[in-house]
Amino acid sequence: MRVVNTSNVKWHQNKLHIRAGGGLKIKQLLKGRTGAPENYLFNMSHSAGDYGSPRHRHNFDQVRFVLDGNMRISPNQVVREGQIGYFPEGTTHGPYNDAGKERTIMIVQFGGASGYGYMDADQAVEAKKSLLAEGNFEDGYFHRTTGKGPRRTDAYRAVWERCFGRRMDLPKPRYEKPVIVDPKNFGWQPTGSRGITRKSLGIFTERQTRFEMVRIEAGCQWIGPSEQSVSLFFVLDGAGIADGKKIGRYSAAETEAGERMKFEATKDLTVFSLVMPLVQTVTLEQAA
Repeated sequence: MRVVNTSNVKWHQNKLHIRAGGGLKIKQLLKGRTGAPENYLFNMSHSAGDYGSPRHRHNFDQVRFVLDGNMRISPNQVVREGQIGYFPEGTTHGPYNDAGKERTIMIVQFGGASGYGYMDADQAVEAKKSLLAEGNFEDGYFHRTTGKGPRRTDAYRAVWERCFGRRMDLPKPRYEKPVIVDPKNFGWQPTGSRGITRKSLGIFTERQTRFEMVRIEAGCQWIGPSEQSVSLFFVLDGAGIADGKKIGRYSAAETEAGERMKFEATKDLTVFSLVMPLVQTVTLEQAA
């Protein structure tokens, strides 16, 4: 079990920087273990308004909870403040650009149901450094100026293929478009426990990726269920204690398979919960 009080985490510039715009700042909250089936990245991200990406798809799942502002993910799709965008592996989205409008999101990236796993940020940064000897990154693409390979490649694909030394296979899309979830339109349901209500927001794919929100009234406590995979928690508002540590707005927590975390509310707590898919990844060895 791990708990992070986000107020103690500093913003820093995005080290990878393979998409358009240079104003993206990151708070790294939690991450999994490199190469493990449950590897993931759990961040907060703030755009100064110049971030953008071409139309693309990837071999991992992504969840974005918009905390402030709006996020356009295609010409006809916007994830608005308070909404959640689920970007399944293999599903095409974009192009998009923040068009001068700032926004802050919570973002989780993790291996999807097909088992391709997740290349973490440290691996990606090293692969990018290697590629810079052969070209440059601009507008969300890698542009090759020397060596063998396509003259233009989606930036993430280029980095992934350099990292693992082989072609990146993309799973067939289970969903035609990203899924936008609006929690405010869901009703709170009783749980049978005093002061505890919940909103079930969705279960996705045959591997049972699950979103929900839990509300814990002041003076009450909630013990998260024991799951077969990693669960992530993000405090949307309120204050309290989790695993003996103080938590507040935007605090983050993790439980691994079989663990249960106790949340105690000193001020009404609202917690977003993400249960990651139960998968075994395809064996991937980083290229030498």
